[in-house]
Amino acid sequence: MPEPEKQEEKKDEEIQVPKNEDFFESKTFRIISVMLYLGGISGLGMTLAMYFIFIWDSSMPPIPEIKHAHHVG
Repeated sequence: MPEPEKQEEKKDEEIQVPKNEDFFESKTFRIISVMLYLGGISGLGMTLAMYFIFIWDSSMPPIPEIKHAHHVG
């Protein structure tokens, strides 16, 4: 009877786990994610620039004149 146990152990030792090349751990995924990140940041920067160029009103309100009690001069 010890022989079947040895055979089972031997079968367990012979089982090889296949190397799983996961896409989320690959270099391609890293490159794509970096490109998407840079594109997103650049897109937001361009959107903000367009807002400040075309929509933002940069004119200052008039400065009120302050009346002094004595002559400033």
